[in-house]
Amino acid sequence: MPKIKITKKKLKEPDEFISFADKGFLFLKEHSRKITRGGIVLILIILSVFLYYRWEKGNEEEASLKFSLAMETFQGVNAPLREGPPENVKDLVEKFDEVIVKFPRTSPGKLSFLFKGNLQLRLGDFEGAVKSYETFLEKGGKEKSYRIFALEGLGYAYEGKKEYEKALQAYQKTLEAGGGFRLANGYAGAGRCYERLGKNKEALESYRAFLKV
Repeated sequence: MPKIKITKKKLKEPDEFISFADKGFLFLKEHSRKITRGGIVLILIILSVFLYYRWEKGNEEEASLKFSLAMETFQGVNAPLREGPPENVKDLVEKFDEVIVKFPRTSPGKLSFLFKGNLQLRLGDFEGAVKSYETFLEKGGKEKSYRIFALEGLGYAYEGKKEYEKALQAYQKTLEAGGGFRLANGYAGAGRCYERLGKNKEALESYRAFLKV
């Protein structure tokens, strides 16, 4: 077996791993402050994200509680045999407003626009109802049933303002969404709007569709 000859030059050359390790330690020594600062910044970012999500969760829970309390009153005021006076309805609008203002990013905060719009309809505040329904449709998510309720309410509000073209558009959107038992209201609303616009043929077709639902 041939012997491996090691020259003096090779003996004097530093081991590559040791050389690399030395460079690493030297880099850490020279940049220790920067690395420490970077680590602190990273920890602060992680802590901030954690606290933010915890704060969001707390907000969601508090908003849900206030929304539930408002809904209890809403159900009482909105019951067919227990309709409250306008003062009670106005107070309830303020309760939903409180949820909207304090918790705008939460689900209850967004859903409050829908119920606020319903109450504004009852008060005859059609302009306010239009704004509430449109805000809900913009911010309230994609839950189909809620969106159909909002579109239907929007149709009623525009009818109250005697803007029948816009009301018709809202009712047509409820029909396009295919709202099951809400289809009847959509056809009836569309029929009323066609009638007001002098489109008797279309009105008749809508009323016939209403009777078939």
